[in-house]
Amino acid sequence: MSTTDADQIEQLRRLWDQYGRVLTALGLAALIGVFGSFFYRGYLERQALRAANLYQAFQQPPAGQTADDLAKQLRDEYPRSSYASFVALLQAKQAVEADKPDQAERHLRWVVEHGGQVADRSVARLRLARLLLDQGKPDEALQTLSRDISADSAALAELKGDIANANDRPDDARSAYNEALSRLPADSGQAALVKLKLDALGHP
Repeated sequence: MSTTDADQIEQLRRLWDQYGRVLTALGLAALIGVFGSFFYRGYLERQALRAANLYQAFQQPPAGQTADDLAKQLRDEYPRSSYASFVALLQAKQAVEADKPDQAERHLRWVVEHGGQVADRSVARLRLARLLLDQGKPDEALQTLSRDISADSAALAELKGDIANANDRPDDARSAYNEALSRLPADSGQAALVKLKLDALGHP
């Protein structure tokens, strides 16, 4: 072995003594991260599948189980899934149709407080605010709209107009309705409805 080769080997040995443990630890950490991420994704996929199966069962309950029981199980076991939010929103809709506003409010508040997706919480807040307004609680309805909903939502602007109108603030209502119209297709049915509300306010 030449002197040069011996020097290179000695240099490599010193480098290993100095950095070998660190490199080994980093390598192990990287492997753990890769496998951990793989298993975590698998866990999430299994959770989503189980939630989807419960949601399907809720739609067509098997013998010996009720839709309410399955809905509760879905909320308890997978509260952050959109399936749990879908079920609560559907139950709220059914409660409104059955003239049970207290039940509808309870289901909507559950989504507002537990929904895992911003979009789900946004829908729940809009529907809850509409429900509260219909119950003669405009201030509480307005407070409900304080989070999660996109500021450029036409539905939000329209609802704020309805709340302002209920609070006898016609100028604020006009401003909100005009804002809603600016965000809606001019030939849409919703735009036509907002125009009717605006016309009903009269001219300032």
